[in-house]
Amino acid sequence: MKLIVIATAALASMTALGRAQESAGDDLWEPASLTKVLSTPTGEADPKPYVLPASLMKDEPASFSLGASAGYLSVRGADRGTWFGGVQARLHVLAFLAAEASITFHENHYENGDVVVTQYPVQLTAFLYIIPAGPIRPYILGGVGWYYTRVDYRDAFSLTNKDHTDHFFGEHLGAGAELMLGPRTSIDADVRYIFLNATNDKVIHRDFNYWQLTFGLNFYF
Repeated sequence: MKLIVIATAALASMTALGRAQESAGDDLWEPASLTKVLSTPTGEADPKPYVLPASLMKDEPASFSLGASAGYLSVRGADRGTWFGGVQARLHVLAFLAAEASITFHENHYENGDVVVTQYPVQLTAFLYIIPAGPIRPYILGGVGWYYTRVDYRDAFSLTNKDHTDHFFGEHLGAGAELMLGPRTSIDADVRYIFLNATNDKVIHRDFNYWQLTFGLNFYF
């Protein structure tokens, strides 16, 4: 009989302790407040709040982003600079390493507008983030590209030359930074130099190398 009473009392004590711990745990993780006032051994309230660890409060964006890009470029030997637009998709392989595929469109004029060169660059770019965490993430970049190029001749040039298309490869290097606007949105800006020395055009006798300033708006998924 004594054993039954003792076992019953022990079971009741363990049940009450478990309920108290569950209640304390619920208060600790209550979403409405990330703080909990602790009591000192003397029973007085400890004014120092309990804060969740930073690792549990961290809200990192997903690793894949898709967005629009736009910018300004100046081709060597062209009559003037020009604007361009396109789309870009970026995959973050590691926290400090990302790969991007992009396609853009631009048009340049030579010989006072008598030669028009239209390009559709398709670029593959690797990004090395110097500071992979934080709201501002600077990076350096490098990659290759495939360039569909169309050359159109006008006025006097059209009498002796035929419009034609060309396809060639190039390389690019640059640097920039990405600014996180939120856990799933960012903007970026970078400067790139494009190496396109190979051309079969025999009229303008110039390469198509150029500087490019790019801006992007990215949405993470």
